[in-house]
Amino acid sequence: MLFVMALCTPAIAQRRTIMYLPKYDQEPYHFGFLLGYNQMSYTIKTVENYQNMALPANSWPKGNYSVPNTKHLYVYNIETEQTPGFTVGIIGSKRLGRYFDLRFIPSLSFSERRLNYSIVIEGNDGSMDTRNITKSIGTTFVEFPLNIKYRSKRYNNIGAYVFGGINPKLDLASQKDNKETDGQGNEFINNLVTKRFDLAGELGVGIDIYNQWFKMGVELKMSYGVLDIVKNEAFLYTAPIDQLRNKLFQFSLLFE
Repeated sequence: MLFVMALCTPAIAQRRTIMYLPKYDQEPYHFGFLLGYNQMSYTIKTVENYQNMALPANSWPKGNYSVPNTKHLYVYNIETEQTPGFTVGIIGSKRLGRYFDLRFIPSLSFSERRLNYSIVIEGNDGSMDTRNITKSIGTTFVEFPLNIKYRSKRYNNIGAYVFGGINPKLDLASQKDNKETDGQGNEFINNLVTKRFDLAGELGVGIDIYNQWFKMGVELKMSYGVLDIVKNEAFLYTAPIDQLRNKLFQFSLLFE
């Protein structure tokens, strides 16, 4: 028996893990920063039977200037396209209990959304022509996410967590680069215009990895806007849209 124990003792010692930052989760406050990769898009609710909605020629977003020799315009299809972006933020965390934290992460998120339109042009002579138009909407969000984090029991130097909360945000770029000038020097709006303020609900999961000097988190988050953000500033581009909401997927690294 002593011989067997002598053989097993080195193996047990080799499996022993050093516990880094053992009192970390008992501290009342933590601070850090966040680096994230995001993909922003829109959730579009279209007007019923919008493909058959005949729009007047001057609904082309050039003020009162109509497309030459055009009788009606039809929006045949509208799709949203995701593009990559990035997020930076500052983390403030308050311990609420053994497994609960309150987090506030003011952030800046940069990205671009694209809407692809298929537009049918009906000429005065009855001819039909199709144009595919892509409108790019630059986005710079100032975000103020506030969420509750629920942590699992720590296993050695790893712990899992889930979180949820709300995210008020302000789009600083929603009114930029929307105006163009015609041949007579008159300005007109030629892009989809969205409202500056939005409120989103958020859900996510993550893993905390405890190191010798800091804790690193790896996190996935989905964010869905609850407010309709479309503005009827450019009739052709907004006519087929009943409601427009922000949507975001984000992968983040957190250092605290």
